[in-house]
Amino acid sequence: MKLDQLLKSGIVYGWDLLRSAVEGARSGQQDLDPRSVLLRSARTSLAASIAMASLGVGAGYLLTRRKSQKLVGFGMLGAAIGFTGGMLWSTRRMTGDMARGAMRNMDETRNARWLARHPVNYA
Repeated sequence: MKLDQLLKSGIVYGWDLLRSAVEGARSGQQDLDPRSVLLRSARTSLAASIAMASLGVGAGYLLTRRKSQKLVGFGMLGAAIGFTGGMLWSTRRMTGDMARGAMRNMDETRNARWLARHPVNYA
């Protein structure tokens, strides 16, 4: 097989894998309504955001000794970390379902390619 044919088949295979992963992720999330999950997660993440913002302000106070601009920066950084962590934790079920669906479809695509390259003769 020539190099250009090999590259072309590799690129086509990569796109097939990507397409199957996206389809699998979509099928994995069909059991849950993503909007309701994200809204519920955002609400529950607010508590973590507030807690981390107060910890950020406390750490900023200890490090900067009352420089208000830096205190606000530390508070905002803490709030962002808290909100992101809360969202990641509360959407872990939906993310896991999507990842499992993507892996399932990618495995099927890989198996089909292997079987096309290595045909099994039972005769």
